[in-house]
Amino acid sequence: MEEILRAIGILIAFVIILALAYLAARFTGAKLAGYTTGRYIKVIDRIFLGRDKWVCLIQVGNQYYLVGITGQNMEFLGQVSQQDLIPLHSEEESGSFARLLGNYLKKLKDEANRDA
Repeated sequence: MEEILRAIGILIAFVIILALAYLAARFTGAKLAGYTTGRYIKVIDRIFLGRDKWVCLIQVGNQYYLVGITGQNMEFLGQVSQQDLIPLHSEEESGSFARLLGNYLKKLKDEANRDA
């Protein structure tokens, strides 16, 4: 009987620890989300160039700037006018991962049916 009560106590302590971890993660996540979104500045797009190397398009008000970012440095590359911003890929072209995976799986299934 004593072992059952001990096991129940351990289970209750585990549930309490999980609940506290969940609350701490939610609080921390909400707090950090405020730091990643700005009122006056927004990262419009970014492209990965290599290990720790990015080029970012940043909007500040109605102005657009290109910034090069590495692990050790950030450098202003230039200003871009809004007229020069032309999307290179449409949303439908790039698509979501789920749609791309679905297309790939369908292609594999079609190939398997042809071979059978």
